[in-house]
Amino acid sequence: MSMLSYAARVVALLLCFVALTACGNSEADQRKAFIGFLQDINGRSGVHFLVPTPDDEKAFGPYLQHYSIILDFDKAMEAASKDFTGRIMQLGYGPSPSPRTIEQMAAAPQDLVTAKDIVEKMEQTVETLLAKLNAARSALVQPDDLKAVYDKTFDKLVAMPTKAFERSEKALDEGLDASIKLAAYINSHRTRLSVSGMQIEAKDQRTLDEVGPLLRAHDDASERFAAAQRDAQAMLQRD
Repeated sequence: MSMLSYAARVVALLLCFVALTACGNSEADQRKAFIGFLQDINGRSGVHFLVPTPDDEKAFGPYLQHYSIILDFDKAMEAASKDFTGRIMQLGYGPSPSPRTIEQMAAAPQDLVTAKDIVEKMEQTVETLLAKLNAARSALVQPDDLKAVYDKTFDKLVAMPTKAFERSEKALDEGLDASIKLAAYINSHRTRLSVSGMQIEAKDQRTLDEVGPLLRAHDDASERFAAAQRDAQAMLQRD
């Protein structure tokens, strides 16, 4: 073999090595690394979003996008929830440290309507974000072993928290409906009852019989909302 031929073979081998190195891990290696990352998330208590390191991002290859769509959804939900909670608390509803009394609600019934509108718009926002996420998820191509693990991660980080949030929203919405009815009755029967703080005093039996169910519905709805909040906080507790 001539020196020229030998040199050509060495160059060819070097080029082959460079090409293989540039390609990085194989699909199987990328999938294995990503599955391990997801299993770490699935094995933790509560809802915990791990942030991929630069090495993780390199190891996952194109599978990184499969996790990125979940992170993007969480960021969008967090921003929307922060705005929603802030607006609701300004009105004295929702998880507020200083909730409005029945007397205050009856004095500003229009705020109840405003709060209900905020809740309904947030429900629409959640539906829109979920539709976008589900569309992105349906476009993913995943081998069976990855899909099984990914589905558990998706359920833990997306499906369960979203359902908990939706239950709280529904309970708050129902509570606002009950409050609107109670406030409307109070304001149309001012001569037959008196309101002070959370106390309602009827001046005759008929008024007492009419306002009693409305007050119980209001209290029951408040308890359901508080229970939904406790359940959500317990389930969503992050590490």
